[in-house]
Amino acid sequence: MNAFPFLFNTFVFMKVLLTGANGGVGTVVCQAALHTEGIELVPCSRQALDVLDSRALAKALLSHKPDYVINAAAFTHVDRAETEVEEAFRLNALCLKGMVDACNQVGAALIHLSTDYVFDGEKKTPYTEEDKENPINMYGASKWAGEQVVLAYNLGTVVRTSWVYSLHSKNFLAAIPRLLRTKDEPLYVENSQKNSPTFALHLVEALLALVKKNVRQGLYHYTNAGGGCTRYEFACHVRDRILEKEPGARLVPVYPMEPVLQDPPGTAPRPLYSVMSPDKIAKQLGLTVPHWQEGIGFII
Repeated sequence: MNAFPFLFNTFVFMKVLLTGANGGVGTVVCQAALHTEGIELVPCSRQALDVLDSRALAKALLSHKPDYVINAAAFTHVDRAETEVEEAFRLNALCLKGMVDACNQVGAALIHLSTDYVFDGEKKTPYTEEDKENPINMYGASKWAGEQVVLAYNLGTVVRTSWVYSLHSKNFLAAIPRLLRTKDEPLYVENSQKNSPTFALHLVEALLALVKKNVRQGLYHYTNAGGGCTRYEFACHVRDRILEKEPGARLVPVYPMEPVLQDPPGTAPRPLYSVMSPDKIAKQLGLTVPHWQEGIGFII
C-alpha cells in the first residue's frame, strides 16, 4: 500500500518551518515533505526550538525566513490539562503571541493545529466552521484561546482536527492492533463518545495542500469523512481488517465498555458528539477526503 499517494503537478517552491517535528503529526509531516515537490522543510523538534521562548522563535524565523510555519507543537494530554492548567495555556495559547510576532517580522504565514474539543458536543450533526465554540474542558479552552491569537493575525490559519493516529502516535487508536494481539483478556472499549478518527497522513496531505495552494488565512476543519464513530466501533473495524488480512490471527474479542454516570476523578469531561465536517477545506482545495476506515490498513 502506497503511504504517499498524493502528487502535486504544479511546481511552487515554499520554505516551511515546522515546530513539534518529533511529535506524532510532525513526524509524518517530515516524511511526507520528502515526497512533495516544491517544499523545503525546516524541521524543528522541541529540543531544537522551544516555542515558549519568543526570542528563540524570532531568531529561528529571521535565520530561515520561511514562507510558512506549521505549528505542530502542543500540550495534548486532555486529562492533565485539568490540573496543569497554566502549562496547557502556555503551550496551547500564550506562546502563540510570540510565534505570531516572529511570523509577522518575516511575513510568514502560520498554520496552527487545533481540536474538535472547542465544541461542547450538544450538536447532533457535524460541526462546521460557523458553529459556536463552547469548550467543556481545560484542554479545549486552551486550544480555543490559541485559535483566537492565530486568527487575529492576517496570515493566520487554524486547522481543527480530531483523533489523529498513525504508526507514530502514542494514543489508544494507534495501540489497538497491539492490544488485540497481546492482551490475555477481552478488550473493553468506550462506546459513548462519537468523533472523527483522522489518519495522520491524510491530515498532513491537507496541510501541505494549503501551502501549495498558498492559502494564507482562514479557519478549517479537517478530519476523515464518513460521519465518525465511537472508539468501540473503530476497534471492531481494526479487528475485522486484521482478520481479513490474517485469517488465522489470534485476537482477543472486543466489547463495549459499560457507560459511566459521571467522569472518574482526574478525568476531563469530553463532548459526546464532536464530529466535524471537512467540506469547506475539501471544496476550497479540491481534495477528496478519505473515509475514516481507509487509514486503518496503514496501522495493522
